[in-house]
Amino acid sequence: MIEKKQPYAALRHAIVAAFLLSSGLAHSDPTEDHRDAHHQYMEEVVVTAPFKTTAAETMQPINVLTGEALLEEIADTLGETLKGEIGINSASFGSGVGHPIIRGHTGNRIGVLQNGVGTTDVSNQSPDHAEGVEVSFANRIEIIRGPASLLYGSGAIGGVINVIDRRIPETIPSKPAVIVEHTYNDNTSGDRTMFRLDAGTGNFAFHLEGFQRSSDTVEIPGFAIDEAAVEALEALAHAHEGEHEEEEHHDDESHEEDDHGDEEAFPNTKGFIGNSDSESDSGSIGVSFIGERGFIGFSTSKLNNKYGLPPGSHTHAHGDEEEEHHDEDGEHGEGGHEDEHAEEGHEDEHGHGEEVEFVRLDIEQTRHDLRAGIGFSKGFIESVRASLAYTDYAHDEIEYFEDGGQVVGTVYSNEGYEGRVTFNRRATGAWSGVYGLQFTDNEFSAIGEEAFIPESDIQNLGIFGFEQYEAERFNLELGFRYDANKVETGQCDSDESQFSTSGSLLYKINGESNAFLGLTRASRSPSVEELFSNVNNSTCNRVLDNEDLVLHAATNLLEIGNPNLDTETSNNLELGYRYHTGRITGEISAYMNQIDDYIFLSVTGEEFEEQLIAQHLASDAEFRGIEARVNVNVFESERLGVNWSLFGDSVNAEFDAGGNIPLIPANKIGTKVEFYGPSWTLHVHLNKVSDQKDTGEFEYSTEGYDEVSLYSDYHWDLGSAGSLKLFLKANNLTDEEIRNHTSRLKNFAPESGRSYLIGLRYRY
Repeated sequence: MIEKKQPYAALRHAIVAAFLLSSGLAHSDPTEDHRDAHHQYMEEVVVTAPFKTTAAETMQPINVLTGEALLEEIADTLGETLKGEIGINSASFGSGVGHPIIRGHTGNRIGVLQNGVGTTDVSNQSPDHAEGVEVSFANRIEIIRGPASLLYGSGAIGGVINVIDRRIPETIPSKPAVIVEHTYNDNTSGDRTMFRLDAGTGNFAFHLEGFQRSSDTVEIPGFAIDEAAVEALEALAHAHEGEHEEEEHHDDESHEEDDHGDEEAFPNTKGFIGNSDSESDSGSIGVSFIGERGFIGFSTSKLNNKYGLPPGSHTHAHGDEEEEHHDEDGEHGEGGHEDEHAEEGHEDEHGHGEEVEFVRLDIEQTRHDLRAGIGFSKGFIESVRASLAYTDYAHDEIEYFEDGGQVVGTVYSNEGYEGRVTFNRRATGAWSGVYGLQFTDNEFSAIGEEAFIPESDIQNLGIFGFEQYEAERFNLELGFRYDANKVETGQCDSDESQFSTSGSLLYKINGESNAFLGLTRASRSPSVEELFSNVNNSTCNRVLDNEDLVLHAATNLLEIGNPNLDTETSNNLELGYRYHTGRITGEISAYMNQIDDYIFLSVTGEEFEEQLIAQHLASDAEFRGIEARVNVNVFESERLGVNWSLFGDSVNAEFDAGGNIPLIPANKIGTKVEFYGPSWTLHVHLNKVSDQKDTGEFEYSTEGYDEVSLYSDYHWDLGSAGSLKLFLKANNLTDEEIRNHTSRLKNFAPESGRSYLIGLRYRY
């Protein structure tokens, strides 16, 4: 566990470091415009869309975070960073994990990219696995929904999140640019330090970046475990087996200290979440050769991430037959973790496994990227871009025992390549087009006591194309994608192909507004965990003896795959309207996704040794939603400006046969008032999240909450010595108990209580 730090010591270090830097460096980053930072999302060209256009004019429903607006939102996880955007939520699993949710979809139904290429991690295999992408280095984040998602995979039914950084430069900086930042969070005694350097000479450009982050346990109001909800869910599970009668969940029950007895399945804590500390670090270096017609560049990066899982997240005891989970040479991957591998003898006098006290994840990821682009002055092809990434990802799930011993229970690994090539054809009349191919080849494995998914070779080949027709009053976009997907486990294989199509129409009502219509038919192949979890690799059917079933501790279920699952197909319709003038910008969109053979995990009602058994099944489902935002420049002068914004979203998801899909975000509505001057900003946010009563199987309603936050900064222009910014973020100012309905751990780990983050950023 990470030791508690002395309060504000890290902040003092940051101030000293910034003072030393400011005395020797010069020239502020020309990309920073303090007064206009909060209007950039309507002006920025959307990189991830098929055709380069601004956010206001694209035919796609998009969110873009960039510049100062992005820096204000950066958090420890991707989901936490993006949760303030319309249509986006975060599925937390303790403080170390925050999976993004787009319009109710997460996991295999959204694509998380880094500079247009997949992250090659194992975040989709389990809700307790963090994404292998670090948002601290992001230069911009684009969230694309609708037809354009076919550019990056037909399975991205919910949408695509592209985290874009500068690790491979594509232009030569006119002058060296440096960013150094340090932040301190009083809630977790959390320190984060990052730096970034961009420089160039001749035809070469260089990039160097690094960060280090550590935090102690998360402080919360009240108790971590909602025992009333836990007991009610346990009663419901037993009632499903006829062992007990269902008990009614009382949402408004207060958590008095004397209600917490001594005989608990998990130790409850008051005022903090146990085992919620974390530490991580990352660094990358990149270099590019840039000529008149194009560029070619290479980068390499390393990420280490260690975090704990709150009590209640992993429920298993260490097994009767203790094993040391080594490969033949006692290592996994390049880094190995052999020093933390098994300590034998964690059995009591009767030979039963000793209870695991807590679990921590230790992630190591190495990634190498190659990217190139070239333009042609004439001919059919106007430009070509290519990207190739090799990723070696592995993490240990380390189990700690009451006697102080530890053992690596499971080792997850994912290693492989992903690449894509796109070319833009030269326009012929009003038509222009972009075509390309994408491929992945990964080797996945999970070795150890939680190895319920077999070792697999996963391959994909996708071919896609988009054509655009531009007229005076309207634009038309048509797209297609063909995917061939293969999963091989040795004896049990899946080999499927899908064809997806899309179309979108943008009608320019006038110079200030437009309307758009989007239609998509996209198909997704079942993933390896949906197909082959707890499946016998010889018979390719469910294991016959329940003794051989392996528990998925993060969900507390014995999950069984279904090799007979069919392709999942989503038919999507979206209507939208945008209004953009100098003072008012806004958008509203409504959508419907009719999904045939929607794949989900269904609790069968069968139990084995008090563990519920669940099966991956498919049933038709429908998602419907609406999202909107409006931003108004209320007042602006040379000394003062005032902005006001209102935003909200709602999604409803049901099976056609009846019943709600679980873990769907509650309705939310928010407002922000922003005051700014030439060198300062101040804004106050209020997010109101409704009760979520549309619950799925083995799921109870979750109370809504009001979340109040504040941001303020002051900017010093140091002239030739650069610029300095002091900023403060205050989250959950009312210290409300927040149970996030989309979190599988909402009854064990609420969101953070009141927190103050103070930071200092230096630019040269």
